[in-house]
Amino acid sequence: MMLSFNNLAQPLVMFAALLINFNFNQSFQKQNTNLWVAVPKVNIANLADGNYQFCSQPDPQDWRVGVGVCANFKKTVNQFDGYYGYPHSDNFICIRGDMKSNLITGEALAILWSGHQQNNLPKSAFKWDVEGRLTLSQGNLMSNANHHEDAVQRIIYHQALLNLEGFYQYNHPRMTPPSQLCQWN
Repeated sequence: MMLSFNNLAQPLVMFAALLINFNFNQSFQKQNTNLWVAVPKVNIANLADGNYQFCSQPDPQDWRVGVGVCANFKKTVNQFDGYYGYPHSDNFICIRGDMKSNLITGEALAILWSGHQQNNLPKSAFKWDVEGRLTLSQGNLMSNANHHEDAVQRIIYHQALLNLEGFYQYNHPRMTPPSQLCQWN
């Protein structure tokens, strides 16, 4: 019996499709495992004094200033002075305090513009962010400037605990400097 081209073509096409699919899956798995290699362990408290940005997602290497939730701060000895929040939004909170490993304990300042203001402050400790990295408690209303569309509410939380374990260090801060956003007076 002689094989015709038509009889041979279908198995060859099927074999080629399986081979391409196999190679694609292997390549995707290799890329995927390389993409999710463990985050380098960085002990923030051991960094040299300076300005830093750490985010929950790797540096996007594009126009965005950060991905996920980020901490942008100045480190001086074991002091953290900066803010924690979501890039490309006005959803952030100022934090200052002591650093020990990747934990920051201190106080926080929420600056809320009209439309985002709080009428009732939580009585007990609560998680500020969806990721559950920032816990706040003991909040007091500091000021409520203006009572129109430009109203600004300032709330100080006397206890703040921020955990940056597993965050990615960016090469340099790209978000707005904390000194421009966090006015504690």
